Amino acid sequence: MTIKEIREIKKLFTKERCSVSRLCGCYVNAEKEKVASFSGSLLGMDDSEQFKYLEILKKCLSGSPDKNLFNIDIPLAFEKDSEGYRLLSAMRLSKLSDESVMNEFYDMIIQTFHHSGNYMIIIAADTYDIPGRSALGDLMDDASEESFSYFLCAVCPVELGKPGLKFSSDEGWFTAIDRDWIAEAPMTGFMFPAFNERSTDLHAALLYAGSSDGLQFDLVYKLFGSELPLTAADKKAAFGTLLSDVYGEDCSPEDVKAVHETLAAEAEIIKNEPSMDSSLSRSHIRSILEKSGATDAQMERFEDSFDAVFREDDELSIETIYNPRQFMVKSDSVDLKVAADRTDLVRFEKIDGILCAVIELEGAVEVNGVNL
Repeated sequence: MTIKEIREIKKLFTKERCSVSRLCGCYVNAEKEKVASFSGSLLGMDDSEQFKYLEILKKCLSGSPDKNLFNIDIPLAFEKDSEGYRLLSAMRLSKLSDESVMNEFYDMIIQTFHHSGNYMIIIAADTYDIPGRSALGDLMDDASEESFSYFLCAVCPVELGKPGLKFSSDEGWFTAIDRDWIAEAPMTGFMFPAFNERSTDLHAALLYAGSSDGLQFDLVYKLFGSELPLTAADKKAAFGTLLSDVYGEDCSPEDVKAVHETLAAEAEIIKNEPSMDSSLSRSHIRSILEKSGATDAQMERFEDSFDAVFREDDELSIETIYNPRQFMVKSDSVDLKVAADRTDLVRFEKIDGILCAVIELEGAVEVNGVNL
């Protein structure tokens, strides 16, 4: 799913647009025992309670690609004969109304989700009448041609509230706060099926992780039959390895700077063309290196190097491998940061046989707090 597609679904989780047909959940203690479960209507709750649930669910559609949000492809073999996919499909088709299916799902989460404390599983079912788009790309609510039936699941740690004092109007002074068990922001979650190309994709899901602790292999493999996706940090490191492998021993700071400048130009094109996707294919990456000055001999290493560092289903985006804020140069004792669009101020030279970064100092100059 693209950021635009994720945002389109996220906008549904507001009081004004909410059409969640059913809300289900289960509370699990630290001993992996079910403490309570519930099922009901979100729309029947009072405004403050409804708002809290919507905020939790929306969180599972928030964050950055490859850091918090991950597209998951479900293998066809897994779809044919697996408990996980059978449950996902049954939950969607029943719109969470089959109690036995829901209990099976809770049991699967309890068996595969690793957390030392209490937590809450919350699931919402919804059907979205997908609006058509005008020639200008605007949504047209009266031109729906397809309904998207899906559910969103969030797993939230439940922590004991902090002790403290509160003002009591009855007592006329501060009294102790009663400590309660409070559901925190989701640690992990997912949406099934995916909303790819603004349509139902039963062969994919969207995974959410609040932090690296939310990326859990057992849970992802049991539900989707997939390996853990690479994070943004993983992909950026892999891209760095690709550059090192392609350029080889001849890789120089100027080569890396040239790639940065080509990526900056690509990012600017995408920024000015809202309809353009920011994803980068293998051929797109190859073109970027060629535009950056990689030689024919170096590009002969590209295909094998790409296969060595990226998996077939890994998705790359401009946001993952390009930092629009700064260009960085690091050594054991030096850490330089230059505005991303001012790499022209930096050049690399060998002085007395030592590689040096030469930086042009424009405008007012300050050294260690002293204006020069």
